[in-house]
Amino acid sequence: MEKKQYGSKFELFQNIYFKVTWVMIIISAILCGLVYLLLNISIPAPDILVNIVAIVFYYHFGHIAYGIISLIYYLIMLRKKIQNLKIYKTVIGILVTPFSFFAIYIALFLVVLSSCGSN
Repeated sequence: MEKKQYGSKFELFQNIYFKVTWVMIIISAILCGLVYLLLNISIPAPDILVNIVAIVFYYHFGHIAYGIISLIYYLIMLRKKIQNLKIYKTVIGILVTPFSFFAIYIALFLVVLSSCGSN
C-alpha cells in the first residue's frame, strides 16, 4: 500500500510540474511579445512589467532545478520500488524549459532596451 502512495504522490507532482512548464512557456511568450510591442511603439516598459519579467526569469532557475532533482530522486529512490511509474512528463518539462527561458531572456533584454531608449 505504501508503494502505491509514493507513486501516486510522485505522479501528482509530475503532472503539476508538467502543467507549470506549459504555463511558463505561454507566459514567457506573451511577455516577450508584449515587451517587443512596447519597444516598437517606443513606450518605456512600466515598472510592474519589468518586475514581472524579472520574477519569471528567476523562477526558471528554481523550476529547472526542481525538475533535475525530481529526476534524480526518481532514478535513485523510486525506479526500483515502483516498476510501472513513468517519468516522461518530467523529462519533457526539463527539455522544454530552456525554450521558455530563452523567450523570457529575450523579453528581459528588450525591457532593458526599452528602458534605455526612453531616457
